[in-house]
Amino acid sequence: MKPEKNHSQTSVGASIFISPIDHITGDVAGLLANFLDALLVRFYPRRICQKVNVVVTELVTNVIQHGTERESEVRLDLSIDPDRLLIKVSNRVTPEEYRTVKAVFDEIFAAEDPRELFARTVRERRNDRRRGGLGLIRLTAENKFHLSTQYVDGILVVQATFP
Repeated sequence: MKPEKNHSQTSVGASIFISPIDHITGDVAGLLANFLDALLVRFYPRRICQKVNVVVTELVTNVIQHGTERESEVRLDLSIDPDRLLIKVSNRVTPEEYRTVKAVFDEIFAAEDPRELFARTVRERRNDRRRGGLGLIRLTAENKFHLSTQYVDGILVVQATFP
């Protein structure tokens, strides 16, 4: 009998870009998330793969739905090893769009308890009958990701790190 291999010691990296964003049809975010899930489940526990699925779906969907630079690209970078899971999604945005995204991140960073921020935001949105805007908060409140953002030469990079 062969000894069991510890697959969770495996390092995996992937980079995918699609350009222009305007040519994206269908659920590309879900397709990318499911592809990475199917690949990573060979090496990592299902709970980690599900986290990858949630983050990739959320971040790529945000770019596709809200990016106004429709001729630019969306780029997805993933790296995972025994110590860290890192997912970056980047795209070209205007300075105004970056400030809007940054305001959401600042609110998340300022929250002492991300779960309370999530609950409060849900209540406020329900009262105003607004939709959307909860995904990034959920990544921190429910999935325990650390989020960060940077803006360099017109490119917005959103990074999600676990644990």
